[in-house]
Amino acid sequence: MKTFDDYLTYSNRIKPFVKNHVQNLLRADTSVVMDFPGNTQKQRKWLSNIASEINVSHKLIYLNIPDETCLQRLKQRNIENPERANFDTLETFNYVSQYFEKPNDSERLNIVEITQ
Repeated sequence: MKTFDDYLTYSNRIKPFVKNHVQNLLRADTSVVMDFPGNTQKQRKWLSNIASEINVSHKLIYLNIPDETCLQRLKQRNIENPERANFDTLETFNYVSQYFEKPNDSERLNIVEITQ
């Protein structure tokens, strides 16, 4: 992957396989932690449907932290993992962040909010 559009293309391709695999794990009574984006209501709906379709509970971990903290962590991650530096950029952060929708009660999610 070289661009954010590449990420979107490939992540959408694997969603059906991820969903099936995760549901199989959940049916086997195995806890699953997914580091999959949930920045928008549409993304969170896809994630919560994985659990609701097979009637298992879920939690959404919402990191409610300032952008400055995120950018500091991004800078540190790029030092520790220089191979990501071409993708994990300020421009990508700003591009993705513009679409963020704060989770709300109408989504019927089990939200665990983490603040700084």
